[in-house]
Amino acid sequence: MAGVNITGRSRRSAHRLPATIVASLAATALASSAVLAAPATAHAQGSAEAVVQVLPAPDRLVTWGGSPTGACAGAVSTSLRGDGYPGTASVSWAFAVAGVGPCALTATLSWRNLDTGARGEKVAQIPHPRFSLGVPDPVAHPYDAIISTGSGRVEYRLTTTGGAVAGPIVVDTVAYPG
Repeated sequence: MAGVNITGRSRRSAHRLPATIVASLAATALASSAVLAAPATAHAQGSAEAVVQVLPAPDRLVTWGGSPTGACAGAVSTSLRGDGYPGTASVSWAFAVAGVGPCALTATLSWRNLDTGARGEKVAQIPHPRFSLGVPDPVAHPYDAIISTGSGRVEYRLTTTGGAVAGPIVVDTVAYPG
């Protein structure tokens, strides 16, 4: 009769996890599965590719972090090319930002030509969770992916209003042959 409870009280096995730990693990698993499933459903345009484009690579800046609202987290990246039209660079953006509400996240790509001193910036707004590639809203025209940096060595930095910082990296921009 050693295994029978005769005290009238229920006893918890010493090998069993407390209910709060089990509930926390279940909530974490549910949230993780939602984040992993989101690239396949949220903003379907380029969503699967967006996850790949936020991984580190040459001539790419990647920031990881949260949003100012605390409702979103993820990555923003920019891939830079200086070998397109002479004296200009092209930038492509990728967003892999998951969340449960408004993000109010702003990403700023700052650049400085190390040879001429010219400088400027491009800004992307991430108002809500999104998984996408390309030219960001409200910058909707492909021309807006072109940066007139001038030829030479150009230094880039990527920052967000959530406090994430990436860079600097230096990309050579080709000169006009003439």
